[in-house]
Amino acid sequence: MEYFDPRDYDLAGRIAKLRTRHGVIETPYLFPVVDPLRQQPSLDKLGEIGFNAFITNAYLFYRRNRGKVKDIHTAFKWNKPIMTDSGGYQILVYGDVEVDNKTIVEYEKGIDVDIGVILDIPTGTMMSWEEARRAVETTYKRAVEALPLIMDSDQLWVLPVQGSPYRDLLRYSSLRAWRYPYHIHALGSPTVLLEKYDYASIVELTAIAKLYLPPHKPFHVFGVGHPMIIPFLVAVGADLFDSASYILYARDNRYMVESGTRRLEELSYLPCNCPVCSRYSVRELIEAPTEERVRLLAIHNLYMLHREIVSVKEAIKEGRLWEYLEYRSKAHPSLRRALMVVKKYYGLIEKYNPVAKGSPYAMLLVDRDSLYNPRLKRYRRESEKLINRIGFKHVVMYPALRKPYNLQEIPVKDKPVLLYHPYLGVFPPQLSNTYPYFQHEESILDDDIVYYAEKLLEDLESLKLESIEFICVEDTWSMELCRRIMGRVKDKNIVFRHVKLGKQ
Repeated sequence: MEYFDPRDYDLAGRIAKLRTRHGVIETPYLFPVVDPLRQQPSLDKLGEIGFNAFITNAYLFYRRNRGKVKDIHTAFKWNKPIMTDSGGYQILVYGDVEVDNKTIVEYEKGIDVDIGVILDIPTGTMMSWEEARRAVETTYKRAVEALPLIMDSDQLWVLPVQGSPYRDLLRYSSLRAWRYPYHIHALGSPTVLLEKYDYASIVELTAIAKLYLPPHKPFHVFGVGHPMIIPFLVAVGADLFDSASYILYARDNRYMVESGTRRLEELSYLPCNCPVCSRYSVRELIEAPTEERVRLLAIHNLYMLHREIVSVKEAIKEGRLWEYLEYRSKAHPSLRRALMVVKKYYGLIEKYNPVAKGSPYAMLLVDRDSLYNPRLKRYRRESEKLINRIGFKHVVMYPALRKPYNLQEIPVKDKPVLLYHPYLGVFPPQLSNTYPYFQHEESILDDDIVYYAEKLLEDLESLKLESIEFICVEDTWSMELCRRIMGRVKDKNIVFRHVKLGKQ
């Protein structure tokens, strides 16, 4: 069975169909964690919000039923996909569980889950390097042990990749995963980092695992449960997530917002239009009976999670995932640091990022972060190759001030003209009516001019030009850019000419 079918890419993120025995899950997707003993809100409400699959704990289900095998779909009255964790989280928290790997894997198989997980040993954040190495080795011994039990199954099986926060162990564990025929790989143990808002570390660990894992298989990150971090993890290749945050936050009176969580009593208004926030005021929620307040807050938190997943998918579809990261990174310092990590792994995202999306939307160029948009960087490189291939030697550089770039306005007759732009770099006028040279919206901030000047100088060093005449138009960004470049240029073959708009 071809169980995983990617349909659309942007950066290293992708929209894909994950086929299970009880239905198709479209990724990116977050599995809400469902309590097998007492679930709030109801499973019907999960489906109503838009979740067509959930994850529950096979170990707790095993204890609840005293080891008796029961069909899990019948028990939950749910005919859609169900994923089960094996008890690894309980090992992380309590140190051990009273069942072994073979028992829990056979139990997951017997209760007819759609996606099962072997009983791994999470490394967490408190283990020494040597302890973490032993946990990795034990996890892989259990992966081998489970194979004879699951090879005849048409269920999907997850191999957790442990070793974090030790990057060398995570690389080793990810490379070793190639040896085993598991359907899904999963990064374990990031929960503590999430609680500390250490999003940069989570993004880096996810990127490292993605670099070394088989690229054709879905990649799950355990325990990710806040909308803030989801787009950054998708951007470096994560497909699946799971979390109980929606109910845990609700029990603590915490209300999810785009930039974090707020305690309900800290709010004056509910900045959301989900069914809960549209119907209730802050005061009404605070005064509601505890159980009802928890249920309502959990519903709001689920809507926030679902909205973020849908927003990320739309960004992928439109080829705007990088722009979405830029926007989200302004919401919290921890997300700004997460974006810096995404930049660090630029090679990873460029490897998967499609050259073109066929999108009708203009590229949004907001600040210096926009220069890292992989699609923009690729166009800048291709323009440089074109200029060198044509063999320009003596040129006039004219600022690309406004669209359309009317060559009749350029006061040059005897030399070829190249256009220059803070974001778009240097490009021939013949490209001026193509994407993105014509299809973009820009914001050129004076505070970033020095940075743009450095980038433009880097472009000039890579171009095989013998002489350049810069046209600097007064009262525009080009004048300030020319000033900054003049302060750094010592080449006598570069000259500057100042002109006024409309008087060239």
